[in-house]
Amino acid sequence: MVWPAVGRSAALAGIVALGLAACGPAALRPPLPPPPHPGARGPSVAAIVRTGALRVASDLSDPPLAFREGTAPRGLEIDLAELLAASLGVRLEVRDTPGAILRGGFSGADLMMGAMRKEEVPGPASESYYTLSQGILWGGREAPVRDHPLRNVRVAVQVKSPGETLAGQMGAGPILAVYLPAAALAAVSRGEVQGAVADLPVILDYARTHRGLTVMAGPWAEAPLVVGVRPDGPDLLVFVSAAIRELEHTGGLAQLRQRWHL
Repeated sequence: MVWPAVGRSAALAGIVALGLAACGPAALRPPLPPPPHPGARGPSVAAIVRTGALRVASDLSDPPLAFREGTAPRGLEIDLAELLAASLGVRLEVRDTPGAILRGGFSGADLMMGAMRKEEVPGPASESYYTLSQGILWGGREAPVRDHPLRNVRVAVQVKSPGETLAGQMGAGPILAVYLPAAALAAVSRGEVQGAVADLPVILDYARTHRGLTVMAGPWAEAPLVVGVRPDGPDLLVFVSAAIRELEHTGGLAQLRQRWHL
């Protein structure tokens, strides 16, 4: 998968052609980077070490950020959680929790991860580990233009999503609003719409397993994703943020993104 050079200030989007080579078995993924070793410690971190488990609530329906591969949780966010647990020398316990429940508050978890923006976290939020943007999925017969790719284009979006807002701002129409991102993408495959707007990682994951599609990426509706930390653990917040900063500095976050083609 070759990404054109698209800076954050670029006015034009980049078109990404996805081949089947991008869809390889899990064994071909690059290895995990070494776990970080932040020096931050405190009572909440010490309690996790005593119990021997880092409990993370995550929505496992959002590939490639967090999903199930067979019975095992996988994805960028799960990898990050594994590194945090390894840094503490404890096991990772992932609790599959729908996004709507995650945003309602903590319940028996130390951390929450679910493609969450800072304003969506019901409590303290860490440093950002990934910047989420919107993308456009095009059907095989479509010829997207760079200047105004969605003007008067029939598209599908998830209702009340950043993709729906972006489609309206870019002059798309008519707009088919559905309840799930997967339904919007499937509408492109069936030829019901010319394109779909959704979170870029979701589009990339879909395009790897469906032939004849094109992905357009650009700096659209960018939003930093964060880890939610339980409100009674200020030292845990310091630990997680320090770990993320260390992974950014050492290239560990870039390695995680490479594992999931992000």
